[in-house]
Amino acid sequence: MERYVVSARKYRPSTFDSVVGQEAVTSTLSNAIRNDHLAHAFLFCGPRGVGKTTCARILARTVNCENLAEDLGTCGVCDPCRTYEEGHSLNIYELDAASNNSVEDIRNLILQVQIAPQVGSKKVYIIDEVHMLSASAFNAFLKLLEEPPSYALFILATTEKHKILPTILSRCQVFDFRRISVGDTVRHLEGIAAQERIQAEPAALHVIAQKADGGLRDALSIFDQLVSFAGHSLTYQDVLSHLNVLDHEHYFRMTEAILARDSAACFVELDHILSEGFDGHHFIAGLGRHFRDLLVCRDPRSLDLLDVSEDLKPRYAEQADKMPFELLVKGLELIGECDVQYKLSKDPRLLVEVVLLRMCEAQGTGAEIPVPPGPTAAEKKKSPPEPAPDRTLQRDPGSLKKAVASDPPGAYEHPARSKGPSPGNEPAPTAVPEKLRDDPASSQRSTPKRRMAGQVSLKEMAAVVKEVTSAPTLGTAPLQGSSAEHKAISEGLLQQVWHDYALARKKEGKNSLHATLVANDPEISGPSMITFRIVNEIQEKYLKEESLDLVGYLRKELEAPALELKVEKEEVTDLRPRYTPLDRFKILAERNPALIKLKEGLDLDLGG
Repeated sequence: MERYVVSARKYRPSTFDSVVGQEAVTSTLSNAIRNDHLAHAFLFCGPRGVGKTTCARILARTVNCENLAEDLGTCGVCDPCRTYEEGHSLNIYELDAASNNSVEDIRNLILQVQIAPQVGSKKVYIIDEVHMLSASAFNAFLKLLEEPPSYALFILATTEKHKILPTILSRCQVFDFRRISVGDTVRHLEGIAAQERIQAEPAALHVIAQKADGGLRDALSIFDQLVSFAGHSLTYQDVLSHLNVLDHEHYFRMTEAILARDSAACFVELDHILSEGFDGHHFIAGLGRHFRDLLVCRDPRSLDLLDVSEDLKPRYAEQADKMPFELLVKGLELIGECDVQYKLSKDPRLLVEVVLLRMCEAQGTGAEIPVPPGPTAAEKKKSPPEPAPDRTLQRDPGSLKKAVASDPPGAYEHPARSKGPSPGNEPAPTAVPEKLRDDPASSQRSTPKRRMAGQVSLKEMAAVVKEVTSAPTLGTAPLQGSSAEHKAISEGLLQQVWHDYALARKKEGKNSLHATLVANDPEISGPSMITFRIVNEIQEKYLKEESLDLVGYLRKELEAPALELKVEKEEVTDLRPRYTPLDRFKILAERNPALIKLKEGLDLDLGG
């Protein structure tokens, strides 16, 4: 019976041309050999299974071949090539740094390097997983690595470049191996399948390549496993069932349900996925990749970034045309939030269902808002043209809003909102406060010109308005939607919102702030004023640091944009003296005289 050899070993590349997906590295090494510009130390770093050790062995075998071909192919008949193929080469040494990482191992290596090669021209030392060497071993290796004998060549390989000492990196030529793309992996698997006479569907090989995540050795191991399972005919369904991979049909159906805003269909599809044994986290990650692929399909320039089989690309493009861009972006944001919160959630399924529901509700957010129809041409002729607004009065509407916040409805009409005179349409006379009538600068405000130097500012006008409107109302009509109309704040709602904010701060670990907020209840002291009483400077300090966030939260929850918070410090009237231990003992002894005998029997000293 012929001995079975796994594909990763059976089809290991033997020349630089046969290495998959590392053209930059192999071309550089080939040119260095041809031009005799070969360095004495190399560092190969990159993910697992991308060809680091393979390239190191090819380089070691190539530099020792005595009959090298023009394409850098080894002859296979000279002594160095023959001894290498037989497995007892005296010129190529492989050292596993994971198990030989001490200073003593490096000393033995230094002694071996001192012996010149008996066959061939180079002695090559391949040190795999070099990051496992101890700090002392690295330091012992430094001198040898910097000034080795002319016949010595060191090739270091690692998956964790950041663990290598900078002094080692500076003595080596560093080659970064990249992950092998899905396309290169699929082409390599197709070639192996053809040699092994295995009929494999392209979609099945794509799933294997995606599952390998850029590692060719992982892809070959999965391929061998699936061939053992399915025989000489490898189908897409065999790969899905054996690797426990979600079919892309699930994601297409889920996306169609989201587009249709059919939350019930989303929940049914999710239940079907979970009933097949798939994890919700696995599904939400796959949905994120599906949305990413749809986003890639929207522009022909990024179409090459789509790593799917050729028969699926038209389907992705068709669904991408239906997906609004805003929904894709919003969906990716929701999926990212769910991915972070999944492991912390006590009900992960509910979390995923809420994300799907929010995606359905987000559908159509990019639709245009209908514009109400404007007046007809006849109505425009009848109505007089409105004057241009006074930009001076609109410069700071917040201050005017504060000034008239406590006024009853109709007490004052803002000059900027009143209609200016127009030809043929004189406005009805409106009662004007006397103080404003006497103000020489007030007559200039009705014009749409900019306020010049010397005119009354908006703050000054707000102060005048506040003073004048404290008098009885002038009988003007109330303004629709003006700041004079206030929504009454409910005492119960205020207490609830206040205590919710305090509880939220407690959950954040701000226990002192929580104690300050619950020490007293806020009081409504005006239409837009809340008063909170404190008793000491510590409470005042906490409220001063939190005032901006607290007021903003209250304005939002109570729907009162002009709300203000006033903090008042109460005087402490309880000036009772503090009791000493002796005072407390005397009070207790009056209630229970037996304590005096206990004190004398134990000879206790309670102090003065």
